[in-house]
Amino acid sequence: MGSRPFEFDYQRTSAIAFKEVFHAHLQMEFTYVHEGKGNLIIEGKSYSVEPGTLMIFQPFQLHRVQVHVTPEHPFVRSLIMFDPLLLQPYWDNFPQLKHYFQSLKQQQAGGRPLHHLKESDPLVSLMKQFHEVNHSLSPHEHQEEYMFFLLSFLKQLQRIQRQPEGSFTHSSKFSHRAEEVMQWIERHYHEPFRLEKLASELHVSRYHIAHLFKEATGTTILAYVHATRIRHACVWLTKTSLTIPEIAVRAGIPNPSYFCKIFRETMGITPHQYRLQIQKN
Repeated sequence: MGSRPFEFDYQRTSAIAFKEVFHAHLQMEFTYVHEGKGNLIIEGKSYSVEPGTLMIFQPFQLHRVQVHVTPEHPFVRSLIMFDPLLLQPYWDNFPQLKHYFQSLKQQQAGGRPLHHLKESDPLVSLMKQFHEVNHSLSPHEHQEEYMFFLLSFLKQLQRIQRQPEGSFTHSSKFSHRAEEVMQWIERHYHEPFRLEKLASELHVSRYHIAHLFKEATGTTILAYVHATRIRHACVWLTKTSLTIPEIAVRAGIPNPSYFCKIFRETMGITPHQYRLQIQKN
């Protein structure tokens, strides 16, 4: 989970290994896939990922991308991450785009990917053009160019989403049981976690459900519980003045020391450092 207000990376390439855990971040994210095939797990559902896929992630939305890479089959993607508040000063001049962006942020299906976007599509070409000029910008030009690029990108995305729907796909290979586990965890993350209780309420053995979840998602149920708790903790650290011990209790980890340990393992920094970064930005 990053905290920089704007990040752009054109054709980021993973050719040896790509391992992504379930995570969320403060920024909104758009990721376009140039090469690579796999699947996206988000909101308890799985979607196919392939060249021409555009993934859309809302702030604090828990997700994981699974792609098997080799030197012959790398994972190449371009990503944009930004704090939605960056665009606040510009909305008065673009009321229709503002309305679209607000509706985009409120979409419950945020993260559901768009498919079949060709490299020649204006939206993809815009990323390439920005990459080509970005290195030549002087420091005082960066802010203006970033904002112009984001507004132009959103305008192109609005054009695409006005087209008839039908390019959304849901992977039928993803286990319905794994979806049920994720939904159960979202309802119960603030409670002490017991695998026996989860298995009992889903009417399956705990050994079977643990194996099935790991096979479907590539991670353990406990790791997903931790990721869910930390995602909610990040929201509270960002949007409330609750103390860290109070947040730990709400997140289902009443021991503050253990909460800080899990938070640091997940985020790379302590809850206090995370809150300071958010306040600074």
